[in-house]
Amino acid sequence: MRSPPFCPNPACPYHLHVPTRTWFWKSGHYHTHTFGSIQRFICLSCSRRFSSQTFSINYFAKKKIDYHTIDRQLISTGSIRDISRDLRCSTDTVINRISRLAHNAIAAHTRLCADAPYREDLVADGFESFCVSQYFPNNITLLAGKQSQYLYFANYCTLRRKGRMRGSQRRRREALEKRWKADPQALKRAFDEVVTFLPAAFGTQRLFTDEKREYERSVRQRLCGKRIIHVRISSKRARTVNNQLFSVNYLDREIRKDCANHVRETVCFARDVNNCMERLWVYFVYHNYRKRYRIGSEEERTHAEVAGLEKQEVKRVLRGYYTKRSFLSRSPVTGTLRSLWLRGLETPLKGVPAYVPNHLVA
Repeated sequence: MRSPPFCPNPACPYHLHVPTRTWFWKSGHYHTHTFGSIQRFICLSCSRRFSSQTFSINYFAKKKIDYHTIDRQLISTGSIRDISRDLRCSTDTVINRISRLAHNAIAAHTRLCADAPYREDLVADGFESFCVSQYFPNNITLLAGKQSQYLYFANYCTLRRKGRMRGSQRRRREALEKRWKADPQALKRAFDEVVTFLPAAFGTQRLFTDEKREYERSVRQRLCGKRIIHVRISSKRARTVNNQLFSVNYLDREIRKDCANHVRETVCFARDVNNCMERLWVYFVYHNYRKRYRIGSEEERTHAEVAGLEKQEVKRVLRGYYTKRSFLSRSPVTGTLRSLWLRGLETPLKGVPAYVPNHLVA
């Protein structure tokens, strides 16, 4: 790197607005066993010292890992253990690299989603899986375009286990709930965030959901007087292309098929909520921006292009996806995605908060 793109100090005026004149000096080199000679710099405004490695996805990393291999295996039902065997490293190293890739995925998607034209109707529904144990099922709310199947938004909540259970299973649930209990309003709160996302971006369009009462209450309370029309569809209808909920049903099928954490009766279930959602956001970037809209046909466009995003803009934003480091202070990330970036999503039965390295906050 001959010149740094900006000052990495969030408090520096050159962090967001880089002047045309010279704003840094080169300040020597240092040598690393893994990455060789690294150029140092010093900012002339805040005197912060940094290096070319500061802007690399491998910042603070001690081992080179092929991110293309990690991405390829994640979207092909590869488990963490599979990837670690393939790359000859520990599972903790793989999880760390997926987290770095997920930050780039969240930052890129947030930028591109903000520029989407939002011309189509929307479909929202929950994808159900579990984390830690089947006594802690989750609901991952998906908001997708009705025609494009482009995923606009997703968030996570933990639910209370429901359905028919044996007496021993009920006693086990009661024992676990003494240690950690799901919020009874979690599903409504999650959908509140979805509908709050809508009014600022969407015009007179329809929002299709199933008949969950939580969805109806959220729309009635949050979108009262807005131009969005809420259409409720029975979840008992056949899941065909003629179903108005086809977009999220299609996403459900693809996640079940491609993500090891969510395959039916899997032994690769997630043990941490933050890790679970990071893996999903890496998958969503593949689905939105690299996967063809229709496989086995002459259609060459991606889901993002069908939704109205420009191909060249997608390429520009995703340039450096496997090599550059995204900064939270330079990314318009808010709400659940910000909490995920800072590993703030709560994992059932985990008594201590997740460790957050200082460089994630920058």
